[in-house]
Amino acid sequence: MRADAGLHGRARELEVLDRLLLELRDGRSRALVLRGESGVGKTTLLAHLAERAGRAGRVVRTAGVETGSEIAYSNLHELCAPLMHRFGRLTPAQQEALGTALGMGDGSAGHLLVGLAVLDLFAEAAVEEPLVCVVDDVQWLDGMSAAILAFVARRLDAEAVALVFAVNTTASALAPANDRLLAGLPELRVEGLADEPARKLLASVLAGPVDPGVLDRIVAESRGNPLALLELHRDHR
Repeated sequence: MRADAGLHGRARELEVLDRLLLELRDGRSRALVLRGESGVGKTTLLAHLAERAGRAGRVVRTAGVETGSEIAYSNLHELCAPLMHRFGRLTPAQQEALGTALGMGDGSAGHLLVGLAVLDLFAEAAVEEPLVCVVDDVQWLDGMSAAILAFVARRLDAEAVALVFAVNTTASALAPANDRLLAGLPELRVEGLADEPARKLLASVLAGPVDPGVLDRIVAESRGNPLALLELHRDHR
């Protein structure tokens, strides 16, 4: 499958992401939450965003993992570790709080002070170049990281920082706590593909002709979900 095949039929979503990057380059910060069911293409869109953002700025990423959701601050550590060259720009109290949260010290790590420290660390990193923080599978983040990142997302202003989250709505029904933390932030709903883009995506993986009836059935059964589309294609081979 071609690298861009997962972007078939995503003009609306790509327009939103491209506009976010333009605003970021103008020095405006943005938070955005991508929501959609499992396999609908959120991770592909995040990868596109990261690739575009990396041409003119810095990208840091983390993704929730169900088995790691009880390790406090583990996702926050993944985002902050590449930015620690700016750690010395924080106030002593912020350094103590964030250092303790990230396992670098044994002082105090109050929630408010950690949140302000992360906000300032992101802002300091963005002085050098725009910063995009990509957070996938929010529903599986450890709870402390999710709370801190939601705190930061609500306080972004003019730091040239973007915080872009993706929530798997299928899985978040089982683990809704982190999803609730993002309520009220700007959202982008990622839906299944329309029939024509779904057919183009399917055509990009076909090795040869497929019976039109089978093709129709695959597109209909997948409801435009790219992952389901490809799985059904394998089942019908």
